[in-house]
This record gives sequence, structure tokens and C-alpha cells, in this order.
Amino acid sequence: MPIVSIIMPCFNSEQYISDAIESVINQTFEDWELLIADDGSTDRTLDIALSYKNRDKRIQVISNSHSKGAPGSRNTCLEHSTGRYIAFLDSDDLWLPKKLTLQLEFMRRECISFAFSYHDVIDENSDYVASYKAPKRVNSSLMRFSNFIPCLTVIYDTHTLGKVEQPNILKRNDFALWLKILNSDDIEFAYCLPVVTAKYRANSYGLSSDKMATLYYYKKCLKEFGKVSLVGAGIFLILYVIIGLVKAKFSGLYNRLVVWL
Repeated sequence: MPIVSIIMPCFNSEQYISDAIESVINQTFEDWELLIADDGSTDRTLDIALSYKNRDKRIQVISNSHSKGAPGSRNTCLEHSTGRYIAFLDSDDLWLPKKLTLQLEFMRRECISFAFSYHDVIDENSDYVASYKAPKRVNSSLMRFSNFIPCLTVIYDTHTLGKVEQPNILKRNDFALWLKILNSDDIEFAYCLPVVTAKYRANSYGLSSDKMATLYYYKKCLKEFGKVSLVGAGIFLILYVIIGLVKAKFSGLYNRLVVWL
């Protein structure tokens, strides 16, 4: 069985999915399986994914029988996964070639069950936008201020945590998952490898582009998965907005602050 199971939901991603899959194939660590769940794409996304499946036996493609959204598609991949470690990559994002090698070495060396890393941001044309750092370690309390854990950099160990399903909410579902894990009895901290391992694609078409809905679901996550009261969720929401503005306008200041935390 493979060491790492990589979870990739996709929907109408024909423009980018080849690059995402190639970034997995080009990993220096080769003992992985890539599980791709297509959520009813109406373009060539499924055909492209199937063409890679036919070329590489490590790739599996699942076509959802009905629309499940990103969290449902991730959970479908999780259900079919066989690896000890779970990693995430959306179909428009990219990994750097040593991502798995570096993070697995870090996790084994430090006996870590939940790891993430720094990441770059690129635009729709794959041009560099910014680099973002993160705190050395985060727990559920620190995560109330902001989502410091980029989904595309996460790896967790199922031997410690088991297979943890992603909460089925429309937005901020990755944030909800981190809160769910960090508020469990299995683990207290997630640890950051201070290296850029991935590239997140900022876009104008994805779910994260709706800012008001993002704020609503951030508050919802705090209440339902962060064990925060209604009043507390309102306060942390304000702090989240302030931190987000600093991150967007003053990335250098943001990076210095989060590394200090």
C-alpha cells in the first residue's frame, strides 16, 4: 500500500488540472496514490483525469454519482484512501517537487502527526503574487484568530488521528476540519515546516472569491467547530478581518508577526 494518499476534488478544472497532477507525478517521494473525485464537471476535466489514470497506476479517478461539493468530494477520496498519511491538493493548485519528501522527513524526525508549511500565491496566469509564512505551531485557541493552516500544505497521520472527515459546509470547510482535529483528544498542536512547499492559485471564480459569504462561514465554523460562543465568534471575526487586511496589504509585516507567534 502507498505511504501517502493525496486527495484532489475537482470541478470544471480543465485549464489547471494537468499542472496539478504533474506536480504530484514530479514529486521526489514516489510512494503515493492520487485520488481524484470529479464532481460532475461539464468540461474536459474528467477526460484529462482519466488520461492520467491510464498512464499511471498510482492515480485513481472517482466520478461522483451526484453533486457533493468540495468537502463531499474530499470525503469520497478519503473513504477510498489506503495510505498512512493524508495530504490535500486542489485541482488548480501546485506542489513543489520536494513537498512530500521534506514534510515526511520533518514529521518523522519530530514525531509529528499533523504538519503544514509556508506557501506561495500565484494568479490565474501562474504569475507569482506573494509568499506567506505561518506560526511555528498552532492549536485550537490560536486558530480562532485566523486560518493559519493552508489546506494544500497539510499532511496528517491516520495512525494517530484516524481518517477525519471534512465537515460538509459550503465554505471554510478546511478551517472547520482543522478546528475539528485540534479540538479532539488525539492532538493538541499542528506544526509548521518553515519552507515553501506549494503554490496556491488565487482566482476570481472560486468559492473563496465571495468575501461576505466567507465571513459568514468563518463565524459559523468558530461556533460549531471551534467551541466559541456567539459573542466570542463575533469578536474573533473582527480580529480575523483585521489580520486579513494586514495579510493582503502588508505581507512582510504579516509574515514577521505570524512567525513571532
